Amino acid sequence: MHLNLATAAVFSALVEFALFIGMLVLWSREKVRYLIYWSLGFLAFGIGSLLIALRGRIPDVLTILTANISTTLSSVLFYIGICLFFKRRRSWLPWMLVMLCLEAAGLAYYTYLAYDTSARVYVYSSAQILIMCMTFQTLVATARERNKAVNPEVVVVTLLFLVFHCARIAGTPFFPVPQDFLASGNFQTMLAFGIMLIHIDYAFAFSNMHASSLSANLYAALTDAKNKERQKVEVLGYISHDLRAPLATISGYSKLLLADAPLEQRNLLQTIERSVKYQLDLIDELLEYAKSELQPLAIKPAITDLHRLLDDISDYAIALCSQHDNRFRCCTSTRMPRHIGLDGKRLQQVLLNLLSNAAKFTRGGTVTLSVTARPDGNTCALHFAVSDTGIGIDLNQDVDIFGAFQQIQAASGSTGLGLFIAQRILSAMGSSLGVASTPGQGTTFSFVLSVAVIDTSNASWPRIAPTRARVTSRTPPSTLLRDAIPSASALDELANLALHGRLTDIEAWIELHANEAALAPFLAQVRDLLDQFDFPAIHALALHQRNRSGT
Repeated sequence: MHLNLATAAVFSALVEFALFIGMLVLWSREKVRYLIYWSLGFLAFGIGSLLIALRGRIPDVLTILTANISTTLSSVLFYIGICLFFKRRRSWLPWMLVMLCLEAAGLAYYTYLAYDTSARVYVYSSAQILIMCMTFQTLVATARERNKAVNPEVVVVTLLFLVFHCARIAGTPFFPVPQDFLASGNFQTMLAFGIMLIHIDYAFAFSNMHASSLSANLYAALTDAKNKERQKVEVLGYISHDLRAPLATISGYSKLLLADAPLEQRNLLQTIERSVKYQLDLIDELLEYAKSELQPLAIKPAITDLHRLLDDISDYAIALCSQHDNRFRCCTSTRMPRHIGLDGKRLQQVLLNLLSNAAKFTRGGTVTLSVTARPDGNTCALHFAVSDTGIGIDLNQDVDIFGAFQQIQAASGSTGLGLFIAQRILSAMGSSLGVASTPGQGTTFSFVLSVAVIDTSNASWPRIAPTRARVTSRTPPSTLLRDAIPSASALDELANLALHGRLTDIEAWIELHANEAALAPFLAQVRDLLDQFDFPAIHALALHQRNRSGT
């Protein structure tokens, strides 16, 4: 095979087109501007090489003028891409465009007016040398501004390109080299293969630059994520700390009320006390997590009174269910161990999340907590189930209901964290949450815990009635004489106050009408419901009597 300039140009064109495609693929993935300029640079040089290979078959204006301008344009495009990569102004670009114009004029002159091949090589290489010098100066200035070396591979390749074009000029009669060197082969053909290798090096250099940019972006993203995570932990600490103040105030006032409260109100106030203590324990845990950045769901088994725990949870559940007129039932097996070894706070957290979800998605229905115990030597298998008669869940949908921030209903107003938290706690306790549901009929969540029994003898387990029920329901408003109910405007005001839970204003409303003897039975009903903090029942009573008065 005879190697000449045309053969070298064909090989060069094929390589340049391959580099163009590779760089274009990178650009299609990343969509960064410098990659498109580098890919266009390889394309421009490939087109120029292809036109040179067709010399003698197409006009000289294409093989000489267009081909050489196209290959010089590739260096300008490389320069633009480098400036974009380092986020620098393209201050040399106007001068490079002037060089392209002067090169075009010189090539036209030595092609049509004074035909001289050596002069054209000189003009072309001189333009390339000046452009390479401008590119090299940009790299040096970038390194100086950053006080560190920029990507060394692109600096080395730029210098090689500069040396290459100096060698091309040295091979012209303007700078004759020893004849024995020229006689060893086609000097220009050898240099053509050399520029092909240099462009391959350019491709490697640009790829390394892009890879370093991706690494830098990834490092910046990780750093930013860590900073944001740190900020979240700090905010969590601030909020948790500030939440203690109002809860402590509530606890303090409830203790004051408890000291002088009548018997029928003591249970309600004690429920408030337990709720505040539970919330304070959770806040303490958040503070501990914010300080140590440990897993917030650590399990700490301890001796737990299961009966008392279920009673406390039932009290909470009654309040939750009353918000949407639901009935709550708690059913347990005949015998239940009293003292067991498990993390009672975590179990309470799981059950309250499940009961809260059940009450939230049920209207005027029933929420049931079922607990059964099966002895197994010194341990016991406790089966818990929370079921409701609410809207149900379509389990055929491609949604992980146990994932964080997964909301079953977009309009529920929930954060979608309840099931995620419950599943994480149960996973740490060696169990897993199961679900069975039918849309429109209700849902049941269940799990089994294997716990150590402190009362080792099965016979010592306390006997409990087969079904313990704790039911909440609205007491139907009693029928009063029309003269024994307030005016329509007064009932509207009472209904509005109850709707917004304004206890003090309701007390003031009662005092306002206390002098009207005929209203005493109605006011007694309102006061009794207010003592139970049953605002929905007060609202229903006011609306019922308002409707009667309007008929």
